[in-house]
Amino acid sequence: MKKFKFKLETLLNIKIQEEDLKRIELAAEIERLNREIAKMDLLVREKNEKIDDYKRLLNLSITASKIKEYNYYILKLNQKIEEQGLYIKIVEENVDKIRSELIEISRERKILEKLRAKKLDAYRKELAREEQKVIDEIVSYRYNPGLTG
Repeated sequence: MKKFKFKLETLLNIKIQEEDLKRIELAAEIERLNREIAKMDLLVREKNEKIDDYKRLLNLSITASKIKEYNYYILKLNQKIEEQGLYIKIVEENVDKIRSELIEISRERKILEKLRAKKLDAYRKELAREEQKVIDEIVSYRYNPGLTG
């Protein structure tokens, strides 16, 4: 009997490679998300520090121009925080999209692997049947030598 050959082996190998690449892409995007969250944390921390400084300075004598500077700076930080929040949301959506693609590729790979396993099992059963058939022929030939003529 000929050697086992899974007709979709190439497709299975491609799915395995796609899955590996998608995992790498997902890891990179998660790292990007973590960097953006860290930037957001820095902005929030800086804002909180400036608000604390502002409150401390209000208890001391402070000029109107200094108050205006602090208000303007805090306003700009709030804008940056809002922009960063939107950017983080976009990156999170991208992470979710890549994760969904990875799940789909993994599902397709698993289906192909199950199909391959079933085909291999069927091949092995057929091989065992053929071996048993040959053994039966040999045994029947040995015990029935008059059949050969």
